[in-house]
Amino acid sequence: MDSKQQKTANESPQTLWSLLNGDGDVSLPYNGTSGWSGTDTSRERAVTADTNGATRSTQNQILGHIFLERENGMTWKELADITGWHHGTVSGALSVLHKTNRIARLKEKRNKCRVYVTPEYVEGRETDEQGRKHQCPECGHRF
Repeated sequence: MDSKQQKTANESPQTLWSLLNGDGDVSLPYNGTSGWSGTDTSRERAVTADTNGATRSTQNQILGHIFLERENGMTWKELADITGWHHGTVSGALSVLHKTNRIARLKEKRNKCRVYVTPEYVEGRETDEQGRKHQCPECGHRF
C-alpha cells in the first residue's frame, strides 16, 4: 500500500456533513487514479473524473448513503436504485472504497447481493477481503 492509500485507510471517519457536501477525501489507489479497464478511453475517463471532482463526489455520496444505513448497510443494487447510477459506477466506487478500507463488505447477502457497511458498523460480523479470490493450492499465492 503506498503512502496515499495508507493515509486514507488510517484517517479517522469523516463527518456525515463533509461526505454529503463532497468535501471528504477521495480514494485513488491505482497509481493515483480510481482505476480503469486497460483501454485508453477508460483511462481518459478515469483521469478526467478523478481530476474534475466526479470521483470524489461519487465516493462521498456512496459513503454517505452507507453511513446513514448504519449496521444495516447497503448493497450495490440498493445504491444504484437510490442514485440512478449504472452498476459499473456503483461497483467501481465500492471496490475502491473497500480496497482503501473506508467500507467493509460483509459475507452476508441481501437479495443475492453482498452488504457494505462503514467499518464502525461491522460489529463482529464476518467480512470479505477485497481483491482477487483465486489462490494456488500448492503455495497459497493469490492471483
